[in-house]
Amino acid sequence: MEKLGKIIDEANRQKIAGKKIKVFKPIIDNRFSENSLVDRNGQKIAAINIENIEEIKSYDADVYLIDEFQFLKGDIKAIQDLESKGKKFYIAGLNLTTEKKPFGKMGDILCCADNVQMMTSICEICKGENAIYSYCKIQKTGDVLVGGDDIYIPVCSNCYNRLLNGEIKL
Repeated sequence: MEKLGKIIDEANRQKIAGKKIKVFKPIIDNRFSENSLVDRNGQKIAAINIENIEEIKSYDADVYLIDEFQFLKGDIKAIQDLESKGKKFYIAGLNLTTEKKPFGKMGDILCCADNVQMMTSICEICKGENAIYSYCKIQKTGDVLVGGDDIYIPVCSNCYNRLLNGEIKL
């Protein structure tokens, strides 16, 4: 199951439990929908577009679900403040850029999370290993280039290095 499917499933689970939920996504990510999270299987849930982490403080909920956290600006203190008041968070995002650097605020949130599930894909090159990296198929500048399968592929460590060394061509 992809990470977005897990977020949508968790949102539905929390609703069944009677919790008041709020779902957020970065305003920069409009690949599949302007104001919904949509997974590869067509599951969909309404989401609030935000640019900065602090914006979540404007919304009252028991449970906050945030997708593509790496694209958000701001300080994770907003999350820590709400968590200290008993609020729950489910956050999904890429931990590394295609250059294997910490992506946005993901390093900060991972350091203070009480439960982390690292999800992998299957390598697009060798088709057998767990893909732990994203490889950008085009030339890019900076860390943020929002795109899908047309720009990025999941790759294992070995194939990532072989791509960088020019041993594999796409």
